[in-house]
Amino acid sequence: MTISLLLLASSAWALPPGFHETKTTQYCQLALGKAGPNGVVPMRAECHWPHIEPDKLHGLMGAWGDHDLYFSSVVSSDVQKTDGGRSWVHQVHRAKGISDRECVVVMEKTSIDGGARYGWTVDNGGLVVEKGRVEVAQSDGFWEIRPHADGGTAAVHQLSYDPGGSVPGFLVRWFQTSGLTAVVTELESYAASN
Repeated sequence: MTISLLLLASSAWALPPGFHETKTTQYCQLALGKAGPNGVVPMRAECHWPHIEPDKLHGLMGAWGDHDLYFSSVVSSDVQKTDGGRSWVHQVHRAKGISDRECVVVMEKTSIDGGARYGWTVDNGGLVVEKGRVEVAQSDGFWEIRPHADGGTAAVHQLSYDPGGSVPGFLVRWFQTSGLTAVVTELESYAASN
């Protein structure tokens, strides 16, 4: 029964042009896009969480300084300043096998049809990287949260991430599959249990 539900769910998702499915989980379809001019491959997850209401996720995603509570890859997430609807957030990212990564991301919530988009891009101007860490070269992404037609939440997460420095290819490939799975699973688990 679970397999047939996954196949039904998988066929219900329509990925944007240029993306191909790499994996499905109980609630999500994961995909990779075509590499951009700098060689970064965008990752995408489209999820239906029938057991989580959108308001719960809006509260979590809009709390920029709390992202280290939900995502194991984010060691710290500290709001440095807010100007209008944008916030500059200093983050430290951790992945097994490589040095910690550090960046400042500008985060902003915008309205979309039926929900909200929580987007970010790197702004490392003035960043002094702590010794032993590496500056993130690119982190552009978003979460879109809206009600799902069948109840619960429709969540879309997309990310183009270049960790900077030297990273073995097998770790990049791991992050594009298992790492993306962890991100969506951790948010779903945190939202469901808190």
